Amino acid sequence: MMTTHVVSGLNAVQVVGNRPDPTVAMPVGEIAERLGTALSSTSRLCGELEELELLERGKAYGTYRLGRRAIQLSGRAAAPFARSVRYALTLVAALTGETACLAAPSAHGMRVVASVESVWTLRAQAKVGELVDDARRAIVRAARPDDGGPEARHVESTVGMCVEIAVPVVSSTGQCVAVLAARLPVSRAAKGVPQARRLLDEARRLLERNVADEPDRPNVASGQTAGPEGSPPGLDAALRIMWHLSAGRDSLAGIASATGLRPDRTRRLLDSCGRAGVVRQSPDGLEFEVSWAVHGWHRAATVPMILEKGQPLVAEAANETGVCAFITVMNGMRSLTLVEELQSVGEGLGMTPWLGRLAPIIGSDGGPTLVSDFEAGELRRVLPTRHPPAQVEVFMRRFARAGRDGVLSMKSIDELGIISISAPVRDSSNSVAAAACLVSSSDYIKPRARELEDVTRRLGARVSRLIGAPDATR
Repeated sequence: MMTTHVVSGLNAVQVVGNRPDPTVAMPVGEIAERLGTALSSTSRLCGELEELELLERGKAYGTYRLGRRAIQLSGRAAAPFARSVRYALTLVAALTGETACLAAPSAHGMRVVASVESVWTLRAQAKVGELVDDARRAIVRAARPDDGGPEARHVESTVGMCVEIAVPVVSSTGQCVAVLAARLPVSRAAKGVPQARRLLDEARRLLERNVADEPDRPNVASGQTAGPEGSPPGLDAALRIMWHLSAGRDSLAGIASATGLRPDRTRRLLDSCGRAGVVRQSPDGLEFEVSWAVHGWHRAATVPMILEKGQPLVAEAANETGVCAFITVMNGMRSLTLVEELQSVGEGLGMTPWLGRLAPIIGSDGGPTLVSDFEAGELRRVLPTRHPPAQVEVFMRRFARAGRDGVLSMKSIDELGIISISAPVRDSSNSVAAAACLVSSSDYIKPRARELEDVTRRLGARVSRLIGAPDATR
């Protein structure tokens, strides 16, 4: 009975979390319908998940959205792979101009857990949270050992007006942990497919090296992460197990020791986590790890949380300093302004609104900060070729400073008389998810540069905490 309860609880978290926007409150009746359980028992289950911070109440009565602990768990599990996943997808998307995505096995198919969409007006889409369950799709077939699988170089499909090319990402134990894919319209397939194949092979090798290099989690002393004394209820115990595994794979004995649970109970709970599709076991049965399907929760939640929680902080920073404040995110190799608060930049002058507008990474206020997780060689590979070499070199120097100092003041490349200051906003995987920016006239910023850099750092850190970033910084 308890194992069924644990499976139901973990499935409820997935019902809420496996959506393109898991921060939208979901009625408990809809959760019950998706689970196939009674409304009253589902309501009690959601209340229990709320206590564990895996879900949180929405504003409307009887609604729930993804909780802070679930977002942190997702980011913590994705952290060892986040940088290489981002670069692999950016590489494919930037050099093909098409959509690139990563999908992971889930209970009902393949779940998109990361994506970089095409810059074309007419484009194939891939949203984080999307469930791919059509057996004809290349993403589904690439994950199946009997239809493509690890031995296949590429699997291709055409469904409707979309071509999909997929390759499996295989662990050192031979398991398909995820599938890399490119999507493009049929009208661009003749040129796009051969190019996508080559880049997907390169991106897969990069990810597989990362997976192979992930170290085992060292065993810790009994009770180190066990929390309060006593035998915790089933969902609490399952969360302890998942939290431990989110830092790295481990053996049954190591998990039991770290969580303070009996080995036999740990085994039953791991079976429940496996039935729910959130934990997977190595082929030899000796190790366990969090499924990559969980990685999508924090990625899908990050932009909506910035939109919801970032505006008051941006307004506060702008009002405190008297300069314009923004939060920008990457959109392919461009920046997109999500939040802004405009201030006067001098008598008779005004700042053009950038809310919802795209700008090239080279020349954008937060550009060097947005790509500061990349290696220099990687960044040069994916930068658009249309920019003059001199602009590229200026950008690369600024990129190096942003990574070294954690804050960057720079003059605009395209416009005289403007200085911007940017600092990173990090998500729950501790990856750069956005840039906090202060912008104004050179005359206004120069005399206050140190003060405004400190404000920008604080703004980035405050937004980071609100979206679940860990306290530690790199």
